[in-house]
Amino acid sequence: MKLLIIRPQPGADATAHRLRAAGHAPILMPLFAIEHLPAQRVSADGYDAILLTSGNAARAAVEFLSQDHAKPIYAVGSATASALQILSLPVAQTGSEGVDALVRRAVADGHQRLLWLAGEDHSPIAPIDGVRIDIEIVYRSAAVSVPDDFVRHVTESDVVILHSSRAAQHFAELCASISLPRAAVTLATFSNAIAKAAGENWGGMIIAQAPNDAALLKAIQGQFTLPYCQDERGAAIEGPI
Repeated sequence: MKLLIIRPQPGADATAHRLRAAGHAPILMPLFAIEHLPAQRVSADGYDAILLTSGNAARAAVEFLSQDHAKPIYAVGSATASALQILSLPVAQTGSEGVDALVRRAVADGHQRLLWLAGEDHSPIAPIDGVRIDIEIVYRSAAVSVPDDFVRHVTESDVVILHSSRAAQHFAELCASISLPRAAVTLATFSNAIAKAAGENWGGMIIAQAPNDAALLKAIQGQFTLPYCQDERGAAIEGPI
């Protein structure tokens, strides 16, 4: 399958690598670029732990994270944990079920005041009695000029992958601006919130069971049948569309 990736680098390359390894044909067309906003207004003093939900946040706040604050770092997703590892920063816990689950894990470990280093486009966390979560924005995704081959890439792709609500909204607005029919486009998203941001009336909407590329790929594959054909000996051969 041809899967269109519009997330910014270096995440776009990471997703492409996973899709290519699974036998698909990723198409990279980043519609955003990451801008770092170093954490300058906040101190780690007074916090029990630090929360990270993106490798972009780890890279943007590396100077802050490298300080001798001795605070445990909780990371959502293997990509975030890998970014921290590359930066030689220790990880206390890595979660794969989203930020709410990781916060509950941090609370279970006895932490009641968390500092979340986040992107400008982030999802809210469900409140927990007795727990305070302060947010420091350390990066944002800035929209870039629309590529000349935008229409061709969208129409030639089997699925367009959306990693964030902002990306979903921006993509929908671009399609509307050029009167590209939604019915001709199938979307795949990390969550119901992202799907809601994209709006309705798309040709298809695939939603992952968890906010990671592995779950998203599983959901995409689950929407496409694997046809059987026969080789020269009449034996069945199974292959992806």
